Amino acid sequence: MKSALNPNACEAALPSAGEEASHTASADEVPQAALRGQAPGGAAPFVAHVVPADRDLLYDRVSGELLLPVEVVLRDGSTEPSVLRVGPGRVELLSIQLEQAIDQRQAALNNRSAA
Repeated sequence: MKSALNPNACEAALPSAGEEASHTASADEVPQAALRGQAPGGAAPFVAHVVPADRDLLYDRVSGELLLPVEVVLRDGSTEPSVLRVGPGRVELLSIQLEQAIDQRQAALNNRSAA
């Protein structure tokens, strides 16, 4: 997956718990397996959606970012692992938004069971 800040860089694999988590790889360092699923002519397939991966979140102490492992689902059905990097200010906002969404879901479930 290409980085938003550097279109020639791709996110490296998510580091294990003991490793630092702020490495990006240049296009030359990306394994060929990461390039699979390309459409004829070398164009990358369109992204259908992105879903959280079944892995733990990590905190990068160097950048202060929360690292959320995700799966990028392409229109052809293939998936690619990636990482959503959430900056320090966004982590607090995301926490509040998730809490509100959970409360809204619970209220909807309570209304449904009461009806």
